Amino acid sequence: MTIKIYGYIRSPYVMAVGLTVYEKDQDFELLMMDMKSPEYRSNFNPFGMVPSYQDEDTTLFESKAIMRYVATKFADQGTPLLGSTIVEQALCNQWLEVHSHNLVSPLVETAMALIQNPPQPDVLKPALEKLNSVLDIYDARLSASKYLAGDSYTLADVTHTPFFHILNAITVDETQKCITSRPHLHAWIQDISSRPAWKKLIANPEIKDYNFRQGVKK
Repeated sequence: MTIKIYGYIRSPYVMAVGLTVYEKDQDFELLMMDMKSPEYRSNFNPFGMVPSYQDEDTTLFESKAIMRYVATKFADQGTPLLGSTIVEQALCNQWLEVHSHNLVSPLVETAMALIQNPPQPDVLKPALEKLNSVLDIYDARLSASKYLAGDSYTLADVTHTPFFHILNAITVDETQKCITSRPHLHAWIQDISSRPAWKKLIANPEIKDYNFRQGVKK
């Protein structure tokens, strides 16, 4: 069986799906099509977005749905990612929702402000204030548990890893403090970024050699 993922590997959503596949000891083929083409919209994602996923049995879109499917289909292989108890399973789903509804927007606003040239402090300051208020909540959560859902590494941690990787790649000394000043958040990011599956993913030259601040390969 060949797992196919459609999308740009530098997309944090595509990275999250790829990381899930690697954590389950599977491999994938990365493919790209014209997302706006009738073929792609008809066969993969009617909204013309990435990632999309295909194996011998199934075609899916939406990254978190794909991740849950992969984690369930290969439940007996690789890293368990759904939580080891019913509470961890619920907390995993909770923090997946937090990621979608509370983190992504201020993180993207901050990222867009950081990559503007010339810098525009009046744009960055309110964006960073919003992000910091969310990161305070993450730091508090991670002061009480090793991972977001408890003691087990789950999809909740997987889906955050690429977003913090990109944030780290574009921040400067001053804005790095949004991570480094929060010891529990900082330790968690270092932990999830040291996993073999993540290192395997970011060894891809399209990630390793990409300058996320400038939008070009190094």
